[in-house]
Amino acid sequence: MTSIKLFSSLTLSFCLASLLGCTEPETLSASPSAAAESKEANLLKSGLTERIRIEGQEVDYQSLEQRQAHYDVPGVSVAFMKNGQLAWTMQSGVKDLTSELAVDENTVFQAGSISKPAFAAVLMKYREDNPLDLDADVNTLLTSWQLPEHEWTGQDVVSLRRLLSHTAGTTVHGFPGYAAGEPVPNLQQVLEGAFPANTDAVVVDIQPGTQMRYSGGGTTLAQLTLQDVANEPLPSMSQRLLFKPLGMTRSGFEQPISTNLSNNMATPYDGDGAPIKGGAHTYATLAAAGMWSTPSDMLKLASGVRSAYLGQKTDWISQATAQEMLTNNTPSIEPPNVGIGFFINMDDNGEILGFGHGGADAGFMSQLYIELDTGNGYAIMTNGNNGRQLITELEIRLKEALKVGYSKAEVRKLVPISQKELSKYIGTYVVTKPVNVNVVLEKTANGFVLNALPYVENEEYFHEGGGRFFAKNGSSIRFEGDAESDGGLVKALVMDGSIRGVRMN
Repeated sequence: MTSIKLFSSLTLSFCLASLLGCTEPETLSASPSAAAESKEANLLKSGLTERIRIEGQEVDYQSLEQRQAHYDVPGVSVAFMKNGQLAWTMQSGVKDLTSELAVDENTVFQAGSISKPAFAAVLMKYREDNPLDLDADVNTLLTSWQLPEHEWTGQDVVSLRRLLSHTAGTTVHGFPGYAAGEPVPNLQQVLEGAFPANTDAVVVDIQPGTQMRYSGGGTTLAQLTLQDVANEPLPSMSQRLLFKPLGMTRSGFEQPISTNLSNNMATPYDGDGAPIKGGAHTYATLAAAGMWSTPSDMLKLASGVRSAYLGQKTDWISQATAQEMLTNNTPSIEPPNVGIGFFINMDDNGEILGFGHGGADAGFMSQLYIELDTGNGYAIMTNGNNGRQLITELEIRLKEALKVGYSKAEVRKLVPISQKELSKYIGTYVVTKPVNVNVVLEKTANGFVLNALPYVENEEYFHEGGGRFFAKNGSSIRFEGDAESDGGLVKALVMDGSIRGVRMN
């Protein structure tokens, strides 16, 4: 439930809405001096606003500190790349609320699903030096486990290429990890959905190669396959093949966190600003969610792939390997598009504009993106479950102020509604899933204010027509039931497409 501060794993999203006229905060030219670069970083500390704006209304710009407080996100770290080189970093807030120690550029966060392109880079580097068929049936490569037969066994293969591009038809979107004190499964137990794994078995229920469906389960299967082939665990392989060659000195796949990184790690917090129970979760699924890193290190990965792709620097991986990683493996050019590990942002002709990945672990949210032609890009990491919303606002600011990225503010029209018409929606609704809470709606001039305490307080929703309402944070509400046959009142609301509340009065 978006407004009730639950989180989900996110990938790159592409906002197609055009930005209508409003008074914008300051922007800078594309090639600043060192002094201007410092000013660039400071631009992110002001001029932030929610991603949805209302046509004709003045935009309420706020500071980064205000938006962090709004979302209960203690700390944020940003790195910015220009022309393929790290230009500046910016940090705000604290890595831990108890100690009040400030986030710095070397503070490590869990990268969540940005682990996936990092793992893909390890696998592709391994393949440059060793025989490894990306298109072979993984069961011919696995020695410690076998993927169960499925409807398409013998017809369409589950291959490493398909697993790493989410086109293998495998299940299990993501993994919640394991709190301190909980038993941690091995990869085979995760894949089988056997105790102590806390997710379902990974199976194939879509014909391989026919569609893109995000699957952390597929990445986990790819990890086991590579470890079986190489006879080496991922943490040591990644240090040798990725982190050391690219100078990613503040990154690692060790779970729990390694000693050399734990001295400057961020503490994860939930959507209400409370520490995640059990602390930073342990992820058995290293390739899918288990990397620790910094924004600067993640940009080194993206820049390394880009430079090799363009043939500018190929001492880590070859140009052919990088181009293979950034070749769209999904059945169409309609987004989302995925290469090997990375999501790819393409234009209408299928030309690559940029690439990256998002990440979400318990208490951590991240985003990585780099433009192919300019070499300009950014990485953002936060230690709060509401970090996704904050990251989106920072991305919008980066696009408006520095012309980098893909995120734009969405502008919507407010549709007038009479108070009589509005009255049939106003009341109290009971939500039982994913949490038990009363949702109370109170009239405003053009919609209502929603309270779902303690999760949501005074969130304003605006009428967009047809009995549908939106909030500036992107949440949406529609209503169900025949008002004419029920005393002029609707019977239920549906929030964000899936959260249903039944009217009490």
